[in-house]
Amino acid sequence: MIDLVCGGQAGDEGKGKIAAYLSYKGNYEYCVRVGGPNAGHTVVQDGVSYTLKNIPSGFLNPKTKLVLGAGAYTKTEWLLDEVKKTNTQDRLIIDPYAVLITDEQTGAERGASHFMNHIGSVGTGLGQAVKERIERRDIKFAKDEPLLKDFIQDVPELLNRSLDKGGDILLEGTQGIKLSLLHGEYPFVTSRDTTASTFLGEAGLGPKSVRDVYVVFKPYITRVGPGPLEHEMTDEKELEIYHTKGHEIGSVSKRLRRVGKFEKRSASRAIMINNCTKIAITHIDMFPGNDRVKREEDFTPEAKAFLANLRALSAEVYPHPKIALISTGPDMEDTLVL
Repeated sequence: MIDLVCGGQAGDEGKGKIAAYLSYKGNYEYCVRVGGPNAGHTVVQDGVSYTLKNIPSGFLNPKTKLVLGAGAYTKTEWLLDEVKKTNTQDRLIIDPYAVLITDEQTGAERGASHFMNHIGSVGTGLGQAVKERIERRDIKFAKDEPLLKDFIQDVPELLNRSLDKGGDILLEGTQGIKLSLLHGEYPFVTSRDTTASTFLGEAGLGPKSVRDVYVVFKPYITRVGPGPLEHEMTDEKELEIYHTKGHEIGSVSKRLRRVGKFEKRSASRAIMINNCTKIAITHIDMFPGNDRVKREEDFTPEAKAFLANLRALSAEVYPHPKIALISTGPDMEDTLVL
């Protein structure tokens, strides 16, 4: 069966940590990633931090094979560098039609003021690569790169064969609902849809084999670039806490993230559009007094109130998901299972 991990806000929700935890504790044959290097993910295990642009977060489980689907975009040198850092050369599989971003595409994107200034692009070249793919330009696919030839396999055939034999797959999505090209806050969005249905399609999978869709939320919301943010924080001392303890700095852009209050409307849309069955919460420790709490009953009143409000919200939105995971600290193991 397939489990998906999706972002319920504007990205930066901690999907990497949740995907890493699920994979490390689970028995997934494959962990699949779609999306591009404009959205990184950070995983911490035993105090060691891994910040990655391409390799799926499930790499910490040595039994799990790592897959980049046809909807993945990467740069050859970045990918090979991460393969070396994570020692995953024997487990990586790449769809022949995953796209390799070229230096020319990166340069074109960084030279476009519309991308960089108005939209707030991080300038990896992903937007330009997507644009050229849509226009059916002569773009570079993974199958065209000799350095990647040992990793190339027919990903849809591989994954669906696994499902047919009863295997489990973890699909790691990218960014969040507010950044969806189709359902987000246009024009301050990314170059793709960022919802569960599209993630499935980009991996070559269908909806019939989905078991659970995890949507990840923080008790607040952040954005790296411009765009709507309800009740945005402006107090410098308050923001400093989020930028230091909360590590609210873009893993790719290295820009300080803007911070705002939790948005019920965004959460409702994320649950509805993704058909969310389970909710994962990260950064609950940003409420003072909740660091590495082991039981829900030991949370502070402020954290308990947030959880109660989120449960009331999810009870109103189909398919009425339950809170399943709560992250109480930076390490992957700092995760409470409900």
